Order: sequence, then C-alpha cells, then structure tokens
Amino acid sequence: MSLSVESVYAIIKNKYKLTLLAGKNGLNRVISWIYYTEDPSTIEYIRGGELAITLGVNFERQQDNRGGESENLSQFLKTYIDNFQEHNASGLIINTGKYIDAVPDKIIDLCDELSFPLFTMPWEIHTIDVMQEVGNMLATDRQNAFSVENFFYTAIFTPENLDQNQILNTPFHDAKEFAVVLLELEMERFNNDIEQIKRYVNFSFNPKLHLPVNSYACFVHSRKVIYILKGNFEKSAKELARTAANDKYFYGTKVSLSDSCRNQNELPDMYNHALYAMELTDSVNSVSKYDSLGLFKILVEVKNRKVLEQMYEDTLGKLRIFAEDKRSDYMKTLELYLKYGGNIQKISDENATHRNTVVYRIHKIEETLGIDLSDGDTRCLVQTAVYIKKLLDKRF
Repeated sequence: MSLSVESVYAIIKNKYKLTLLAGKNGLNRVISWIYYTEDPSTIEYIRGGELAITLGVNFERQQDNRGGESENLSQFLKTYIDNFQEHNASGLIINTGKYIDAVPDKIIDLCDELSFPLFTMPWEIHTIDVMQEVGNMLATDRQNAFSVENFFYTAIFTPENLDQNQILNTPFHDAKEFAVVLLELEMERFNNDIEQIKRYVNFSFNPKLHLPVNSYACFVHSRKVIYILKGNFEKSAKELARTAANDKYFYGTKVSLSDSCRNQNELPDMYNHALYAMELTDSVNSVSKYDSLGLFKILVEVKNRKVLEQMYEDTLGKLRIFAEDKRSDYMKTLELYLKYGGNIQKISDENATHRNTVVYRIHKIEETLGIDLSDGDTRCLVQTAVYIKKLLDKRF
C-alpha cells in the first residue's frame, strides 16, 4: 500500500517536466517522504525511503567553474549517491540549469549500476511545488495504508469490532480469496526497536519483493511480520522466503503460509493456521505450509491440552519406565517402525543399528505397552500419540 518511485513519477513527470536519467530497475523503491538537501553530511540523518531533491548549491559554492562533465561534479554527485544508497533512500531529483547544468555520464552509469533512480527537472520548476504535491500524495497514501493495515489487524485480532465496509475503498475490495503469510522476526537484530522494524520492512525489505505493491498488505505483530495476500499465494510466499533468505535481518528465519479463505471473517483462522505451520517446523529459508501438516491439522484444533496429554499418557506413557537416554532410542526406533511399515532392514539402515537390536527394541516396546504393533488400529493409535508428543513439545 506504499507509493513507489514509479507511481509518483508517472503522476508528476509531465507536470514538472521530470526526466528519468538512470536507475530504471529501482523504480519499485518505496517512498517514505520527500527530502530537500544541499549538504551531503546531513544524509546520515535520513531513515530510509526518502526521495531527495537538490539544486547543487554547495557545488556552486565549492567551484569556480561549474557543471558539465567536470571531474569535480562527478565526485560531488558520487558522494551524494553513495550516501543515499547506503541509507536506503529511494531516489534523487536534480534541479538543473543554474548550479548544475548537466549530469555527467559517470553518475548516470553509477545510478544504473546501483538501480538508484536519478531524475532531472528544469530550473523553471520550483522545488517547493514538487515537494508539496509529493508530500500530499504521501500523506494520503499513508492514511490509506493505515486504514488497510488497521482493517486487517482488526479482522484477525478483534473481529468483533470489524467494519466490513472499510475494505471497499482499498485495493482489496475485489479480492476473491485471502491468505496469510508469517515472517519470523528476530527482534534482537533490530535492537528490539519496533519503529525501526516497521521502517525497515516498509522501505527496505518490501521494495526488494518482486510482487505488485497492491497485491499484499503487511504489519508487525508479536515478533512476526504478517502479510495478507489476495492472490498467487504459494508463489508470493516463496518470493517472501527467497527475499528473506538473502536479507541481512531476516536470513535464517521461518516463513509460513496458511490455507486460503473467501471471506475476511475467516482471517483469524488463517492467521492461526499460518502460526501452526510456523510452530511445527524447524525449516528456515523455505515456506512451511499449513496444507502440508497432515494429521497435525486435526490435532491443533484440540483446544484442551489435557485431552492430548491424556491420550498420549494412555498410549505411550508407560515408556517412562526406561531411562531417558534409552527411552530416546526406543522412541526413535518406534517412529522409524511406523514410518517404514515395520521394515526391519530399513529401520536398521537409517538408525545405524543392528537388525537384532531393532527387533529387540520393538518387542520390548510391545511388551511394556501391552500392544501388538502388527495390528493396524494399534499402529494408527500409536502414530497419533507420537504426533501428539511432537505437538506438545512444540506448542507448550
């Protein structure tokens, strides 16, 4: 829901005679604000996403000869560009004609290399007019984005307060289906600063996504970035995982995808489904899908923990008579027995255990529990208990 450089350029380019010189591949960068500067040393105070405007006043003050292809101008502008790139600015507009006549080819090449949008506009255009119009656009867009984020936050966490009509004036008004993607947050990487996280996600991380700006909404909640998608769910989730895996703040974190729903009233369930998918995986840098949870999809819906604990206790609780290290070996052998349908050789190979040891352990488990693992119903019950144990260990 944020304005990109491309969308702002499309709206104002004719009115203000803007020319795109370089950085076409960076036009998807999101704009946080419009920023006027004449001093490169102040760039360190920007927070990311700013679209900057300069006249080049400082270059005029530093030079006896100005403009053109001079090496001095190239170095002056390179300092700007490098600093803007380092601080995640979104682009630069140079008001040419008085202090800077033309942008050197070296700077155009640099901006193309960095995918950093660089524009010029003629001197007769007043920078204050551009700043006012873009500022008003950004303020309106920010309010709209807040409305969308607030709508989905309410839909998930306080649905009793949801105003169904609020979605009508948003890019989601025509959505036929919804899904939720969760991106795990390592708060310590952001010094536990929630505002820093929000700015980074909106103005640094999201612009890296190869997704249409209005195809998703996102907000931060409870150590997670929550994305609401309105289409191409699996493809979009994979793109989020790909981008996270290559990001300095999100690498090595979990990404999960819910199933889909046709009504925003079902979004609380979608959020929980994505949460279950995240909790029940150890995989990182890939998408964990609720639809792949199998039997867990049933078990997670059991809200009473005592029911699950009792079922596990009734089925496998007697294995506690074994010492902890031995119990772990027996459980591993039991899980492989269930996985391979009782194939002793496969169990032996995967567990690097002699066949006789496998047979002994299975016999000891049957004897201890008073069961016959050759019986299909018994195996089903034991398999369910194994899943319950994994679920309890993950969620509680």
